[in-house]
Amino acid sequence: MKLPQSILRSLLVLLLLAGGTDRVRAQQGTDEQLAAEYMRQGEFAKAILYYEKLYGRQPSTLYYEQLLKAYLGVKDYEHAEKLAKERMRKQAGDTQYLVDLGMVLKLQGDTAKAELQFAKALKDLQPDQAAVRNLANAFLRNNEPDLALQAYERGRKMLDNGTGFFYETASLRASKGDFPGMISDYLDLLEVNPAYEQAVQNGLARFIDFTSADQRADLLRTELLRRIQKMPDHTLFQELLIWVYIQRKDLNGAFVQSRAMDKRFNERGQRLMALGDMAVNNQDWATAAKSYAYVVSLGSTSPWYGAARIGLVTASDVQLQEQPEPSPGQLEQLRQLYASTLEELGWGPATMKLVSGLARLEAFYLNNTGRADSLLQDAIRMPGLARKEQAELKLQLGDVHVLAGDIWEASLLYSQVDLDFKQDVLGHEARLRNAKVSFYAGDFLWAKAQLDVLKASTSKLIANDALELSLLITDNLGTDTLNSPLNLFAKAQLYTAQHRYDSCLAALDTLTARFPLSNLGDDVLYERYRIAMARHNYAGAATCLEKLLEQFPNDILVDNAMFDLGKLYETKLNDKEQAKKWYEKLLFEQSGSIFTAAARDRYRRLRGDHDNLDTPEQQFLNGPAP
Repeated sequence: MKLPQSILRSLLVLLLLAGGTDRVRAQQGTDEQLAAEYMRQGEFAKAILYYEKLYGRQPSTLYYEQLLKAYLGVKDYEHAEKLAKERMRKQAGDTQYLVDLGMVLKLQGDTAKAELQFAKALKDLQPDQAAVRNLANAFLRNNEPDLALQAYERGRKMLDNGTGFFYETASLRASKGDFPGMISDYLDLLEVNPAYEQAVQNGLARFIDFTSADQRADLLRTELLRRIQKMPDHTLFQELLIWVYIQRKDLNGAFVQSRAMDKRFNERGQRLMALGDMAVNNQDWATAAKSYAYVVSLGSTSPWYGAARIGLVTASDVQLQEQPEPSPGQLEQLRQLYASTLEELGWGPATMKLVSGLARLEAFYLNNTGRADSLLQDAIRMPGLARKEQAELKLQLGDVHVLAGDIWEASLLYSQVDLDFKQDVLGHEARLRNAKVSFYAGDFLWAKAQLDVLKASTSKLIANDALELSLLITDNLGTDTLNSPLNLFAKAQLYTAQHRYDSCLAALDTLTARFPLSNLGDDVLYERYRIAMARHNYAGAATCLEKLLEQFPNDILVDNAMFDLGKLYETKLNDKEQAKKWYEKLLFEQSGSIFTAAARDRYRRLRGDHDNLDTPEQQFLNGPAP
C-alpha cells in the first residue's frame, strides 16, 4: 500500500526532529562531563564556558550551583551577584538564594549588606518543612552553621512536624562542640517522637566515646537522671540510661537501673532475665548471678523462674572457677546450691547441664570422683535423654576416669561415642580424646594413627589439635620409648589432665634437665602456660608465651601462642594495645593460621572500626522476639 505524500512528509519531519533532539542530548551530555571535569581540576574559567551554556539551555539547580561556584572560584563577583539576583527573581519566595547573594557580598568585603541578606532570608522563611531545610542547607553550604541553627529553630517555632528538627540541630551543635546542647536536642526529640530511639542512639554513639573516660558520657548520664526524676513514668529515658550503662560496659549500673524499672513497672523479671543472659555472653558472671537471683526472688510464679534458677547456679559456678583457690566453704555452698536446685526442678533433659556441672564440681574441685561417676551413670541411663546429650555425658564420664587414673575405662567410653557418631564432630572429639589416652599411656604409634585420621576432621580446631600432636610424636619418637623425653612429656600432660599441676611441673623440670636439647622446648613452655592459666597466674602465663615466641619463632605453636597472648592481654591483663599488637602480628606473620579470622575480628573490635548489630548488647536492647 502506497502512503499519501502528506503523511510521508510528516514522518520525515518527525524523524529529523528526533535525530536533532538526540544530537542536542548527546552534546549536552558531553558539555556536562567536560564542565564537571574542569571543576574537579579547579579550572573554573574553562568550566564557566560550559556551565553558562548548560544553564542557558536548562536552568536547573545543579547548573546554577556549579556556575555560581565557578564564578566565585575566579573571583568574578559581578557575574556571581548577577546570577544570584536573577535566580532570586525566577524562584521568588525561595529564601536560600538570599543566602547565596549574601555570601557573594560577604566575599566582596561588604559584611553589613551580607548580614542584611541573611537576616532577610530568616525573616522571609515560609512555614514549610522543605523551605526550612533548604535554607539551613544553604547556610551550611556557605559555612554559616550558627545561621543554619537559627533557620532550624525558627522553623521549629513555625511548624509542628513531629520531630522539630531536633536531630538536625543536635548534629549541628555537636559539630560546634556544644555537647550539652546536642544531648538536650536528642532527648527533646525523644520526648516529641519516641520512634526515633534507634536514630538517637546512633547519633549519640557517633559523637560520644563510651569505651573511654569521655566527659560527654557523664553529661548524658546526668541529663538522663535529671529527666527521669522529672518524668518518673516516662520509661524511654530510663531505657536509654540502661543503654548508656551497657555501652560503657557497666553492667552493674545496668542491673541497678533495670531492677528499679522492674519494681516500678511490675515487669516480673523479664528485663533482668535478659540482662542476665547478656551478662553471661559478656562473661560478667557477677552481674549475671545478681540478675538471675533477683528473678528467683520473685518466686516460682514468675515465667522465668526455672531458667533463672539454672542460670544462677551456672553463673555462681563460673564465678567460683575464676578464683585461684576457692575455699572449702565456698565449694560446699555451691554443691548445696546445685543439690537444692535439682531437688526442686527435678531430673530431666532441661536440667542435665546441672547434673553435668555438679559432677564436674565433685570430681575436679571436691576430689570425689566416685560421686561424680555415680551422678553421670544415673544421668546417662535417664529415659528420654537425646543420644547426643547421652554421648556428651559419656565423654565427661571418660574425663572423670582419666582424673581417677583409670585411663582404659576412659578409652572404652570414648570408643563408644566414636562408634556411635563416626561422621559427627562429637565422634571426632571422642577419637581425639582416645588418641590422647593412648599418648598418655606411651602407645605413641597407635595414637599417631588415630590423629592422622583426625587431620581431615570438619572441625578446624580438632584437625589442628590432631595435627600438632601428630607432629609432636613424629618429631620426638625415638627407639627408647620408655625413657625418651616424649614419654616424660606424655606423663606431664596426663598430670595436667588430672589437675595434678605440681606433679606436671616436676615432670617438666626433669625433662628439661635430662634432655636439654630435645625438640620439646616449645611444648614444655606451652604446657607451663596452660598450668599458669589454670592457676590464674596471668602474668606468668604471658611470660611463658613470650619466651616461646622468642626462643622458638619457627615452631608449630607460634600461631597458638600469638593468639593466646592477644586474648590474655585483652581479657585478663587489660592491656588493649598489647592485645592489638599480638593479633596484628598473627595476621601479618601467620596468615595461614586457623586463628586469623578470630584474630581479625578481635583486632577490629579493639580498634573500634566496625559495628555489629548482632552483638549480645544489641540483642538485649532489641528486646525479646515477638
